Amino acid sequence: MANAAAVAVVCISSLFVGPLAAQEQPTTTPDSPFITKVGPWGRIQCYYFYLEAPEEIVSRTPTPDTQTRWRIPESELSNFQNLVSETELSNELVSALFNPREVIHRNGKANLFPAAALIESLNERDRQRLYEKLASYLNNEFYEYPIFFFGGDVDAWAKNSELRPELVSAIRRLAFHRGETLAFSDIPYLLGMAQSDAEAHFIKKKLTRTRTLIARLEVNPDSNVQEMLDYWSTGLNLRRKELEPLFQATSSIPGIGHLDILHVLPALPRKLLYTFPGDDFTTHIRFPDCHWSTLNFFNFTAQDYYLDSHLASSAVLENFQQIEPPYRFGDVLMFINPLGNAYHSCIYIADDLVYTKNGANPLVPWVLLELKDLQKMYNIDLGQGMIQGFRHKRGRLESE
Repeated sequence: MANAAAVAVVCISSLFVGPLAAQEQPTTTPDSPFITKVGPWGRIQCYYFYLEAPEEIVSRTPTPDTQTRWRIPESELSNFQNLVSETELSNELVSALFNPREVIHRNGKANLFPAAALIESLNERDRQRLYEKLASYLNNEFYEYPIFFFGGDVDAWAKNSELRPELVSAIRRLAFHRGETLAFSDIPYLLGMAQSDAEAHFIKKKLTRTRTLIARLEVNPDSNVQEMLDYWSTGLNLRRKELEPLFQATSSIPGIGHLDILHVLPALPRKLLYTFPGDDFTTHIRFPDCHWSTLNFFNFTAQDYYLDSHLASSAVLENFQQIEPPYRFGDVLMFINPLGNAYHSCIYIADDLVYTKNGANPLVPWVLLELKDLQKMYNIDLGQGMIQGFRHKRGRLESE
């Protein structure tokens, strides 16, 4: 167990669907609807869908260079060259990559510029090994934060995206496994396939596609409404006076049978869920990240000093206590590396569902995810960290 005193916070930078009957056993696909386990929260119907950043946000973010760049610490260049030499790449491609006339040395880093032919020639095993190493070096953001296909299927991610088949084929061909999860890092290469400036912008927008969940809480005459109210009010009657009439009415009126999970969330996450940081955040010192989102979960008004990692760390140390599973609604889950630093955090909702924002990037929305997918994104499944639960000593940070 991580020592709470040692945890330091480090920031990494309604649609209508028909009800899913409990007795139905649909054919499983990567994005099939599912029902959570029954618990004190009740039972929740979950449906996958994909979000894309709106045009106004995409248009004000720079389009990446179409030339792939690998940034290697000078002290690691020899080791990285040995790693590349162990791949099945031809000697010609390897020699061109490390040609002294093509390598730019700047600020303690060697900048390598792999040709498109090299990117295309990597088999999945070699791509996996090289990209894992690149992710461990600073300033290789496409490798540290790749695009993940949590369903394990590029085609499910690309469905209805209107990307050219050649582009989808390239993504499929260059995808690799990071742990158990399919990932894609060759964004410059893909942008280089654009046939016009307009298509490059279109590709950039489509690469913001993020899988999330619509979650609907079953509330019907057979539901244990009092137990559910206890859970969704965190056992402390938080917002119970608001939730109880809604639960009672929904459970008693034929034909309703469910509530969107949005209705049980506090005011701020209710406002932010499924959205991207808008213009109101552009005046901040940085865009909101996971820790800002986590520590403001129960706050009616966002406290922007949580953008400061030191103040966020202090808030955890002063106001939260460590807990072990089972978790309850509103608990903070910290992803802690072997050094004791919390490099990600999220809010536990119910069963395996969490509320999260994965980084300070304005092209990343606030979403509901399955915890198992978040563990894969942050390498918990690879044994590179652990999850520690925290609960606020008074249940929340400010009164609503």
